[in-house]
Amino acid sequence: MDDVRLAEVARLCTWHKLEAEQMAEGRPDETFFIICHGKLRVSALSANGREIILTDFGVGEHFGVITRMDTDSAALQVQALEPTLLASLTREDLALIIRDDTVFREGLLQTQQCVTERLVKRLIELGTLKISGRLYSCLLQLAERAGIVNNQATIRPAPLHMELGARIAASREEVSRELARLRKQGLISSSRHALVLLDVAGLKERLQQQ
Repeated sequence: MDDVRLAEVARLCTWHKLEAEQMAEGRPDETFFIICHGKLRVSALSANGREIILTDFGVGEHFGVITRMDTDSAALQVQALEPTLLASLTREDLALIIRDDTVFREGLLQTQQCVTERLVKRLIELGTLKISGRLYSCLLQLAERAGIVNNQATIRPAPLHMELGARIAASREEVSRELARLRKQGLISSSRHALVLLDVAGLKERLQQQ
């Protein structure tokens, strides 16, 4: 978009500043959110209160309305992982922009495809891999975001076992056992501040064997 058109869209937006760990307000099935700064986590709560992390969204990504999942929106929660600036559009305003702006519409379709592929991959992993395989896949994804150098990656801060469990639909105890096994086999090392993958290729090979 050129600056004039971008300013027009910005005037339609409602702006939200969130502190770390603060929840975003608004129903994802009625509001379209764009992350302008920071990072958000979208998770679902089961009937028994168990959390499952669906995905994390970074700068430039979006969720709500278009990325609506077949889930009761009341069961979804959106939490800022760091200080975050959100722009939001109502369903009606979003529909007008999609209708009138080709650039916006094409960009939306491209990013929607990426989100869909990410969620489909998660669904396949949850349905076909054992807990160990789901953990390998999760660690490799975190390694790619952190950067892989000389077959190693350092993930900072070290993810909590409970967080990893919420990502792969496993208990904290199951995650702890799998990490202890990887540590004993020399594939990872960890401290309070970082989790180090010592052999990324070896972890990928383990995943392929699942």
